[in-house]
Amino acid sequence: MDASPFMDLQTITGLIQGLLVLVLLLVGLNLYLVFRWKDIDPFRKWNPHAINGSLFFLFFIVGMLAAVLSTNAWSDTFTLLNNPASEHGVEIDRMQINTTWVAVFVSVVTNFLLFYFAWRYRAKRGRKALFYPHNNRLEVIWTAVPAVVLTLLVFDGVNVWHDIWEDPPADAIEIEVNGKQFGWTYRYPGADMQYGETSVGFMNDASGNELGFNFRDRNGHDDIVSSGAIDTIYFPVNKTVNLTIKSRDVLHSATLAHFRVKMDAVPGMPTRFTFKPILTTEEMRKQTGNPKFNYEMSCQQICGGGHWNMRRVIKVVEYDEYQSWLTKQTPFFTQWRGMTPANEAMGKEFAEAVEAANEEEPTVTLAE
Repeated sequence: MDASPFMDLQTITGLIQGLLVLVLLLVGLNLYLVFRWKDIDPFRKWNPHAINGSLFFLFFIVGMLAAVLSTNAWSDTFTLLNNPASEHGVEIDRMQINTTWVAVFVSVVTNFLLFYFAWRYRAKRGRKALFYPHNNRLEVIWTAVPAVVLTLLVFDGVNVWHDIWEDPPADAIEIEVNGKQFGWTYRYPGADMQYGETSVGFMNDASGNELGFNFRDRNGHDDIVSSGAIDTIYFPVNKTVNLTIKSRDVLHSATLAHFRVKMDAVPGMPTRFTFKPILTTEEMRKQTGNPKFNYEMSCQQICGGGHWNMRRVIKVVEYDEYQSWLTKQTPFFTQWRGMTPANEAMGKEFAEAVEAANEEEPTVTLAE
């Protein structure tokens, strides 16, 4: 197959570059031989210490400029520095900014001194180094000042975390998050505002009961389950949301970055996180100027080959819209009964048992 004109041009360009490099090497070799023949040292008057010192200081200046320019260029994409969408997120961002300013100040000062000293006290003819092994005053200063600053930052963080971790109010919106390889399933309590019992012993993937509902518990008959990558999760704005977080298999980490929420999902040990959304999706779209913006939930704990797929879209709406959406959802018990004829027969049995015995304790498992 004939090579294209573009490939021919590439080949010619490569050959020319190679020839230029060869020419430069030959010129350098000739100069070296001439200098040796004439007994000339072209670097005799150069001071390598001055060169190294200057390069050190130049490296600091170029590095600082690169850090400032790159930060400015990418700052709009930093989630933790833009548009906190929860009540406690405002405080999280404040702490983040304060800590960042302290870290930047310390880094700039210490690196400036490091590179400046390498240039200022470079070796010179006749200069003798000073042996300065200890200074009690300096030791006290550079121990006490960081200790005080870090203590203030820690106490600030403890106070904010205490406020975040307080018990949710009685009227909090309850939502359960269940993680597994590789996806999230959400459960909402129905009209009775109570979750039905779930247990590992009742899990049955073949019948579709992945959360392990005990259908003899009538509190679960109106629970709503949302799963699948295309489903959208709904939160009401300006209402406290209490997330109960569970895992079926391995460690996951439920992360809602815009709400400054991150909590591990631990098998066998439910965790929780309480927060209050303060901006609807539409309001955030206006703030960001991005009409396609969506809140997202992801997993920040590497959990296997499909870890990348644990992404869900979240929509924050007004409370009335949230309630309207909730009332339009079909309870999971109803969905489950319609999955297979066996489910329908078993569901009828459970419904009759609940109606007859009210809240009778289960005597059989789904496997039976």
